[in-house]
Amino acid sequence: MTLRSVVKNVPSAMRIIRDDVDGYARRLLRPLSLDLTGDERRCVADLHRNGFAVVHGYWPREKALQLRDRLEGFLADNRDREFDNGAYLRFWDHRGYDEGVRRLYHVERLVPELQGFRNDPSVLRVFAQYCGRPYHSGVLVFQHNIRSNANTRYYHVDWFAQQCKAFVYLDDVDEGNGPFTYLRGTHRSWFLRLKKQLLGDAGGSPTSFSELDLKSVLAREVRVCGPAGTLILADVRGFHRGSPQIDRSRSVLVNYIDLQSPGDLYLDR
Repeated sequence: MTLRSVVKNVPSAMRIIRDDVDGYARRLLRPLSLDLTGDERRCVADLHRNGFAVVHGYWPREKALQLRDRLEGFLADNRDREFDNGAYLRFWDHRGYDEGVRRLYHVERLVPELQGFRNDPSVLRVFAQYCGRPYHSGVLVFQHNIRSNANTRYYHVDWFAQQCKAFVYLDDVDEGNGPFTYLRGTHRSWFLRLKKQLLGDAGGSPTSFSELDLKSVLAREVRVCGPAGTLILADVRGFHRGSPQIDRSRSVLVNYIDLQSPGDLYLDR
């Protein structure tokens, strides 16, 4: 089984290795020279060093809380839903992990002012400088984790190729309601990712990692707490998760920055 998995996974692994080498050479030989603010330069430096960056006060706290209340109103029917404008709602119940998650995809079609966050030029400049080429948002998602969701997915990567995300907390987040959690510096853990990609994970998610897989890097854990309105920029090739909800729910906006040209992704369809 292991040999068959390796043979099956070698072509995709080689494509990613080739893309990584090409990207490194491009950044080295033809680096972008964008006109960044001081805060943007700090975020790029933090991404290179840690794999994530935090911007406190990205939105005023009251703005984030009011938006949370407005968006949670779409969850009232407690069921999956398709909206006429192309937004759609999914309830993740009766799952092996992340049971109790609610996701509203393409949320800016219901709340048009969120288009500004989906295409925030400052966020896109930071990721462009970090990645060495422009990337664009594929989908903006409103995610709500209910209070009883203690079974959140363990450490994982979104995919083995480079992808980035921008998160905005819509609640005050501390240890009690599932902070974004990252193993600092693991965006550079190429060997651990390659091993997982080649060997696979029989019966489980191919991008999920166990405690045994990560024993050499678990001590690097950082839990990002902060008030509503906090922005997190992350290279989601690094090992990350949402910590479990212990005593209350958490709402967040998640912007998937992984398209090389403008367009839309339709996940969970």
